[in-house]
Amino acid sequence: MSERREHILDAARSLIVRDGYAGASMHAIARAAGVTRPSLYSEFTDREDLFAALWDREEDRVLTMSAAATPDVPPGADPVEIAQQSVDVFVDLVLSAPETWRLVLMAGDGMPPSTHDRIERGRESIRERVQLVLNVVTALGDRDDVDTELLGHGVISASETAARLLVGDGGVSREAVIGTLRWMTRRALVMAGVLAATTAGKG
Repeated sequence: MSERREHILDAARSLIVRDGYAGASMHAIARAAGVTRPSLYSEFTDREDLFAALWDREEDRVLTMSAAATPDVPPGADPVEIAQQSVDVFVDLVLSAPETWRLVLMAGDGMPPSTHDRIERGRESIRERVQLVLNVVTALGDRDDVDTELLGHGVISASETAARLLVGDGGVSREAVIGTLRWMTRRALVMAGVLAATTAGKG
C-alpha cells in the first residue's frame, strides 16, 4: 500500500472516530488528509471503496492482535501462566494501536450496514478462537458443566470493556486493567476446575 494511501486511511480513521461516519464525507476526508479531491479519488473511487479499504486494514490488525493474545495451550502448559501472559499481551497491543481500537469499538450511529456486518463477523471469529482455548482449559479441569460458548462471550465482553477504558478519555491505567483482568482470569480458572479457590486471589 502506498504511503499516500496509508496517510489517507489514517486521516479517515481519525475523522470517523472524532465526528462519526456521518461526518466522514470524501470532502472532509480530503481536507483532513491534506490532499486534493482529485488526489483522493485517484486512490479511492468513492466513500464506500475508502471505507472498505480502511476496514480491510483495521480488521486485519485487530484479528492479528487478538490471535496473538489467545495463544494455543500446549500439553503440560501452566494455564494460569498462559492466561496472565495473554492479559499482558492484549493490554499492550491495545495501547500500541489506540486509534484502531477506538474505531473498532465506537458506537454504530451512522455506520454503514456492511461495516457493522464486518465487525460482527470479526467478533464471532475472535470468540470462536477464544472458545477453542477455553475448551482445552476446561478439559484440564475435567469439567463438563461449563458452557465454553457462554464463557467465551463473557471473555469478549470483558476484553472490549477493558479496551474501551484503556483508549478512552477516563485515564484508566494499564496496571489497573491488567490487575483486574488477571483476577478475572484466575476466577474463571477456578470455575473451570483448573485452579484451587484458595489461590484465586493471588497475583
